[in-house]
Amino acid sequence: MVDKAKIQCNGKAKWTVMVYMAGDNNLDGAALRDIEEMARVGSTKDVNVLVQLDRLEDKKTRRFLITKGGGYERDCLETFGETNTGDPKVLEDFLTWSTERYPAERYCLILWNHGSGWWEEYQAYWKGITIPVFPQLGNHDNTWRSNLKSLRDAGLAACYSFDSHTCHFVGLMTPTLQDPRPSVGEEQLLWLKQDLAKVGPQRPVFVFFHHPLPGSEFASRYDYDRLLDVLHGYNTVLMMAGHSHGYAHRLVEGIDQTTGGSTFGPNAGFAVVSVKEGMLRVAYWKADAPAPGLKLLEKPIPEQTSYPKIEIISPAFRQAGGSSVSVSARLSGAVALEKATYSVDDEIKGDLKLSGTAPNWTADGTVEVSRLLPGAHYLRVEFMQGSERFSRSTQFFFEPEQQPTAWRAYLGASSKVTPAIVDEVVYVGANDGALRAFNARTGAALWEVRTGAEILAEPLIAKGTVYTANGLGIVSAYTTSGEKLWSFTAGDAVYSSPVLADGKIIFGCNNGWLYALDAGTGKLAWTNKDATYAIESKPFVWNGKVFFGAWDQYVRCVNARDGKLVWQQLGEGSRVVKGAKRYYSPADAMPVVAEGKVMIADRNMMLSILDAETGEPAGSMTGVSATGISEDGQHVYLRKTNGELAKVDSSGKEIWRVAALLGAIPTAPTEKNGVVYVCSGKGVVSAIAADNGKILWQYQASPQLYVMGSVVSDGTHAYLTSFDGSLTAIKCPAQ
Repeated sequence: MVDKAKIQCNGKAKWTVMVYMAGDNNLDGAALRDIEEMARVGSTKDVNVLVQLDRLEDKKTRRFLITKGGGYERDCLETFGETNTGDPKVLEDFLTWSTERYPAERYCLILWNHGSGWWEEYQAYWKGITIPVFPQLGNHDNTWRSNLKSLRDAGLAACYSFDSHTCHFVGLMTPTLQDPRPSVGEEQLLWLKQDLAKVGPQRPVFVFFHHPLPGSEFASRYDYDRLLDVLHGYNTVLMMAGHSHGYAHRLVEGIDQTTGGSTFGPNAGFAVVSVKEGMLRVAYWKADAPAPGLKLLEKPIPEQTSYPKIEIISPAFRQAGGSSVSVSARLSGAVALEKATYSVDDEIKGDLKLSGTAPNWTADGTVEVSRLLPGAHYLRVEFMQGSERFSRSTQFFFEPEQQPTAWRAYLGASSKVTPAIVDEVVYVGANDGALRAFNARTGAALWEVRTGAEILAEPLIAKGTVYTANGLGIVSAYTTSGEKLWSFTAGDAVYSSPVLADGKIIFGCNNGWLYALDAGTGKLAWTNKDATYAIESKPFVWNGKVFFGAWDQYVRCVNARDGKLVWQQLGEGSRVVKGAKRYYSPADAMPVVAEGKVMIADRNMMLSILDAETGEPAGSMTGVSATGISEDGQHVYLRKTNGELAKVDSSGKEIWRVAALLGAIPTAPTEKNGVVYVCSGKGVVSAIAADNGKILWQYQASPQLYVMGSVVSDGTHAYLTSFDGSLTAIKCPAQ
């Protein structure tokens, strides 16, 4: 092992590397692993490796001189109290300490974190620098709290574009708001079509986003196929992605895609894209490797990209029935082909009969419908020549007469909002910031109002007033005809669905505050500031008390009358996990209270059962992503990660369970007139008898795209939204 004293007394080293680890967050565990990785090499007589770590686990800050074979337990030099790693003075102190105790010819500073805590410092750093900087949000930037508001404050948006040196650049946001699952989203696709319509066929187009394509994290292949279908109509020369903590180049449906960029590990480094004299070059510069960077891509920029035109002729948009669905597609392009295939919902696959010659090809076949649920599906047709693939996707609806029928309205934007139904009117918000009202029987649009930012909160309708909230933190009240009554601006984005209690509208905010407004006037009644991170989910009201979880790991109970804290309790998932505790907070699933017991699921897929009066733990359960309350308030429905729905009593004792194709989505089951409604993450609605758990019917409302809101029913129809921008009303068949 290297002697620390010798290192310190050797005078100036060639390098002092200072790693400033802001680990007082979900990265706590990763910080320990990275210190152990650094200890595999350690310090030498030429290089000092110093670390300052602020931990979440024990609220202490430590300084290390990393030695070979050492690590967290052996290399600690100093331990002191909690620090604010977002404070520049704390960083300055570390730099002063490092340079005074371990002088060197050269210094390297590594800022180790997700980066969200450095937004203000990040902006300040680039002030006065003429190089334009365009940030794009990743999956950790939109969870725990959303940085979209910060992006807006910087003059940008979730998706944006700009021109530079005869090239067109497009930035898209693939992480869904307040949930890390990737999706392109309907509103971005519509925006992209409008944006690229202004770009000629020869201008090079560069697209950057977080999640690589293709990727298993997307809801389905159809999710990013829709993006590729748009990009294929233009001279798209490069897609740039991150997320993978490494570097790679691949050809995706004829478009080059590079991934690159990592702040830690053996692949730590960054990608450099160069356009010069008609040549495109992409290199990856590893932090521990000498220049030049590793070449990922080098090619001439084409004057115009030619991608074969593919037209799907059938199936028709709606299929009324029959034993099979016909598939027919045409390809126009000077390519030789060997084979054509189809895929329905990533599950049903087969070959198509290929005929014709270049440049005109046709492919035909049929899909047996015996495996198709009634409702929405997507079809992918692929033409192949060796390793080359040419494809296109579309959606269609299979709706036999004997199965549930539906109407659909298209919002023009993705939605993860649970609709609200009152007096045969459906109210729903979407990512485009619009609150819309529809006739519940016909689907006819009644009115819409634009709020200015994305709506993730479920509308609340009470006493003839419609309440909604948006990503600018604006909470508004409207009449049932869409006339604004009042508005209130909170301190940050409001994604928490409001509830009514004691004459007040109560909701959580991204700043960690719980707000209560007078329902009639919108005036502030009280705030609760006990939470230290975002409150995302809908609160639950019971016996004059309000229950909610937050991204600071805690479940809380406050008085509805004045907002004073009654109790707080650490969520089960945060309690048992080692490190990264915030990530497993009881935060994005709504709590419920049944027979004096609080039940709430967390991101560790654990269920906390707490005494509603005292907050004392009364049990726990694993493999639960969300809860729902029965109509009588005496039972709870558990959304299980193994794809089952379970009905339990207030102690957690199981009454029944049934396989329902659910997936680990933090979306609550609902009950109406003795029927429980629950939807899988990809759009399969199951209607289940509340008394015995029998599946009454199933319907696929979404073409394998994310459904993040609950299904609600008025007894005759069931309603839900999807990331394809649809609001679907399913006619409930007679039982």
